[in-house]
Amino acid sequence: MIQQPEIQAILCPLCRAANRPYARFCQQCGKDVLLDDTYRITQVIKEGGMGIVYQAVDADGAFYAIKEMHDRFTDAREREEGIQRFLEEAQLLRQLRGHPGIPQIYRSFIDEGRYYLAMEFVWGEDLEELLKRHGAFPEAQVLIWADELCDVLEHLHANGLIYRDMKPSNVMITHEGHVKVVDFGIAKLLQPGQRGTMIGTPGYSPPEQYQGITTVQSDIYALAATLHHLLTGRDPRNEPPFSFPPVRMLRPAISPQTEAALQRALALEVEKRFGSVAEFRRALPIPSGEQRPMPPVDVRPPAQPVPTQTFDPPPNARPAAPRAKAAPKPRAGRQYRQAWPVPPPQPLPTRAQQRRPAPAPRPRRTHRPARALRRIVAVVLLALGLYYGFQIYGTQIVSLIEQYLPALNQPLPDGGQPGGDADGAPATAQTRIITVVAPHRAAGPDRTNGARCHQEAVHASAGSLAPGVRCIVVLTHQPPGNGA
Repeated sequence: MIQQPEIQAILCPLCRAANRPYARFCQQCGKDVLLDDTYRITQVIKEGGMGIVYQAVDADGAFYAIKEMHDRFTDAREREEGIQRFLEEAQLLRQLRGHPGIPQIYRSFIDEGRYYLAMEFVWGEDLEELLKRHGAFPEAQVLIWADELCDVLEHLHANGLIYRDMKPSNVMITHEGHVKVVDFGIAKLLQPGQRGTMIGTPGYSPPEQYQGITTVQSDIYALAATLHHLLTGRDPRNEPPFSFPPVRMLRPAISPQTEAALQRALALEVEKRFGSVAEFRRALPIPSGEQRPMPPVDVRPPAQPVPTQTFDPPPNARPAAPRAKAAPKPRAGRQYRQAWPVPPPQPLPTRAQQRRPAPAPRPRRTHRPARALRRIVAVVLLALGLYYGFQIYGTQIVSLIEQYLPALNQPLPDGGQPGGDADGAPATAQTRIITVVAPHRAAGPDRTNGARCHQEAVHASAGSLAPGVRCIVVLTHQPPGNGA
């Protein structure tokens, strides 16, 4: 039984930042982390030129493989073709539903303008990863896988489809040792004599596929190239094109029957290959019955999900229910190639810390009352200073004015005379200055007497002024203690 990993983090489908398992919105970009309001991404499994595959989980804890189409097209026509291939893959998988060697498709959907497929999650590894770790495989093991791969290709051809992309990275080996063929993105309907898009994987694709021609023999060639790689460990992508030396030259222990079948399937001319996958299958010495060995390959358990960063949970998030027993100690699982950098792991807060309410924010202190009070005090002090300054230095100010005012009484340009004397005598000048001495205005009666003196001086001189003559009345106050 497969031990499913415990979910410790979910990834944002847009920025791929790690979030808490119960988060609804990404703490990094603020986007909704639920795909189609159902799936939560737990890790990146594999990324290729045409798409990326995630591991995801739903609310019931079931795992899925979510495939996303890469939308990196710059040309509108290429984008339409890419979307069409993606939708055709979903339709093909629905048509092929029920075969044990093909993952089951559950649904296709669009989220945030991106195209997704929700498929059966295969617990295992692909043959390319196993080749990197183990190297070449025993002949008996490779022939068992070849038998199951032939069964898948026969099912495709019976439904009028050509796979067009057989290679080790598209073949998953489950924990039970069986094969699952994945990535049907470039599979197409069988249309003999018609040319299509030049698409495939260099090293595994036959020569005619580079000319846009695909037939049943094209899949046979790619399958033979894959088996050659598994038996010899020789990667055809690193060798000259279409060069496959006999397997017994590299591994003499391989049976001559297997070598002959592969050499015929790898012929450059389409007519020299097998006419069908069933014919190629019969040419291989596939073991049966007791001679069929159990899978000796140690397929590693699935990788643990990407650890999460420590983020503050959203207000509407609910913590997960506590488990009855401690989580099992994680074993060393398969380390998938990460297509995106992930943050380093950080310790998670305890349940008590998660449930503890956040402290209330401290009120912001304002200094407006004190600032207004300081302004009022400054204005009052300025007014008092002006008032008492005038009280003390008022006499000196008036004296200075009296010293400069006689300059106005100078002869005018028309030959007029000075404008009067200090006692207020009439004069014939154009400007007349009248000086009135009043008592000190410290008391109320004195202020009245000063005003009355000023009024009397004005009336006394008003009758003696000629038309056009200016009259300036200077009212001075008698300092205290002066008996004059």
